[in-house]
Amino acid sequence: MWLADKLHLRGLNAQAEVIQPGNRRIDVEVRVGPAVIAVEAEHGQSSAKQSDAVRDADARITQNLAQCAVAVCYPDDTTPESLAGAELMWTVRDGQGRPADWATGGLDGLASVIRLAPAQLGNPDYAAAALSVSLDGAIRRLTQWQKQELARALDLPPTAGNGKSVLRWDKAAKRALLVIATAVMFHAKLDAYLARMRPEYDSRASDSESFAGEWPPLMAHRCVESPDPLGAFRDAWNSILALDYKPIFQTARAALRACPPDPAFADAVRESAQAALAVSGNIAGLRHDLLGRIFHTVLDTARYDGSFYTTTAAATLLAALAIREDMCDWSDPDAVGRLRIIDPACGTGTLLMAAAERIRDLSPDLREDESVGSALIEQVLYGYDVNVTATHMAATTLGLLSPTTRFRKMKIGRAFLGVDDDGRAFLGSLEFLDQQPKLIPWPNGDQAFSQVENGENMAHPDSADLVIMNPPFTRSDLRHDQFSEEHETKLKDREKELFSKKPVHLSSNGNAFLILADYITKAESCTIAAVLPLVTATNASSLEIRKYLASRYHIETIVTSHDPDRIYFSENTSIGEMLIVCRRWANRRKRKPPTRVVNLATNPGTPARALSVAWAIEEGNLEKITFGTVQEWPETRIRDGNWGAVQFFSPYLCEKFDSLRDGRIFETVALDTIAVIGPNSVGTRTMFNRSSLPRVEGMTALYDHKTDVTQSMAAETDTHIAPKSGKERQAKNLWEQRGTLML
Repeated sequence: MWLADKLHLRGLNAQAEVIQPGNRRIDVEVRVGPAVIAVEAEHGQSSAKQSDAVRDADARITQNLAQCAVAVCYPDDTTPESLAGAELMWTVRDGQGRPADWATGGLDGLASVIRLAPAQLGNPDYAAAALSVSLDGAIRRLTQWQKQELARALDLPPTAGNGKSVLRWDKAAKRALLVIATAVMFHAKLDAYLARMRPEYDSRASDSESFAGEWPPLMAHRCVESPDPLGAFRDAWNSILALDYKPIFQTARAALRACPPDPAFADAVRESAQAALAVSGNIAGLRHDLLGRIFHTVLDTARYDGSFYTTTAAATLLAALAIREDMCDWSDPDAVGRLRIIDPACGTGTLLMAAAERIRDLSPDLREDESVGSALIEQVLYGYDVNVTATHMAATTLGLLSPTTRFRKMKIGRAFLGVDDDGRAFLGSLEFLDQQPKLIPWPNGDQAFSQVENGENMAHPDSADLVIMNPPFTRSDLRHDQFSEEHETKLKDREKELFSKKPVHLSSNGNAFLILADYITKAESCTIAAVLPLVTATNASSLEIRKYLASRYHIETIVTSHDPDRIYFSENTSIGEMLIVCRRWANRRKRKPPTRVVNLATNPGTPARALSVAWAIEEGNLEKITFGTVQEWPETRIRDGNWGAVQFFSPYLCEKFDSLRDGRIFETVALDTIAVIGPNSVGTRTMFNRSSLPRVEGMTALYDHKTDVTQSMAAETDTHIAPKSGKERQAKNLWEQRGTLML
């Protein structure tokens, strides 16, 4: 009863000693949306008590009394008075019989874990794969012409202008059907509310006209069962648009209207909708991690646009570290509404959703306050992306915060990446560095894409309190390959124009977003939180951006993963990554504290586990519970760009490596004092073609790296090279920088 009362005070629907069929009792029953969570607790934290709590928790799932459970162990001497400050132990159970993974913390932590427990239900990877297979089946029903029309309706070209195959018609049409499927899921979510939401005014009209249509719209499952699913969904979504929800349903209607109604297209839409309803029904609610997984499963252009989207666990960890309790008066709705949080490369909205969930955790008294949900959507959270499918899903994701909130002022927008009809190049949200980006309205099936005439709704906040992002990271020889060679050149010229005299090395574009984040944050107090490639902390090309950040911010926390199974924090990549949190440092006279570098032994796989890691980091007991190691890296090293504490799991090895590098163990010299290091191979291959004959006298290169040929550090050149047409000047500059040592 004490625990139920404490959880109730933290905004949870908790009841003590709930009697179930068969006279079975759940210690504490908590309802989160449609899910029932059983909390089974034991007095004492011995191994035997832990086993008892896990046994009881697992039993509640197998008895079908709860969808998931949390086993809790109190300290032996817990009293009503001491419970508020007690060090609890808990583990989340999902009925799979896995070994217990215990975490420790206080009541606030336990409440957050229980709130996130439904995210353990179902398998989003399986659900995403099932929907993907269903969409493939639906696509097979369509003619080539229908696939093309579907893709064109949502501005999804199948190939680049230079003939490189980037997105086949099948894949482009599949993404269009995904937009329809996502709208069906959200429609089903809204069905529980629509009957009592009849609009007073019609949002489809330019003026304030009274709504005169029939209400409520046909429910999603009824539309699927209709003899004419195309017409049923089209009409239902048109009615819902009288309320608002334009980002979701206007885009989906554009896809529905792409093709003339015929049996094949109707069957494809019906099949997609049935699969969408099955997926959302089998997962505990429509969750943002499910939407993200679905998108990642279908997406296939990450190689060119750097779209590597954050795992839900990593997003939860980053948001928990970035958004502190002292950032705001979390009990004041007006104070929360004044926050400005922006993700300039938001993808499907995972980081924005994690930020929103963190805010709701910090203000439990406001969780059910509809005005706070509206404020988050309409005032606090800003997101931009260049991908129309991603922005559609981000809008849907944020809509889950408060399905009854109108979207009229939602700050999710598609920023144009490409070259317009006037020959001007635009770089998506990076254009904020020079001007308002070119914003593209949601497709409605009636007109081509055009620039938004007034961007006041989507103008970025004058000063952001937090920029949280997983910026695209693509090397220069792949970046913008979805465009024609002429447009690719214009886009890269625009990059040079925007970032001239800035500490950005354009061999890859990830660091450009750090400059953008600095530009749009508050001058006096702000935070940048980002997922970045691990090499940002170590490679030479990022040295200047490291120094730039360290001069303007306290690099508060860096988190890396040394988990051999998952060294990354993004869904569809395999490169090493890090999480970084930087705070604006306005007091230049005061010395900055050291940087906390966290090297994880195990990369958390669930949001609940990620929260446990975040608390352990903040409370300084990470090593105690074997999550990883923590080092305090001196500010002098960070300022000089030496962020080498990320390189080894062992703090001892990090210190020894630093001593080795600085010549404190034995004398060392810089490599460029004994050999000339030339341009890297990426730039060389961009400017030169290999040639079997010496077209340009004396131009040879070591091109291949065949281990059966190159057996020592000494090697001979193996090919003639010649400048590519139109690249003669750049090739000449590279040739003059040629070196004698290749790393």
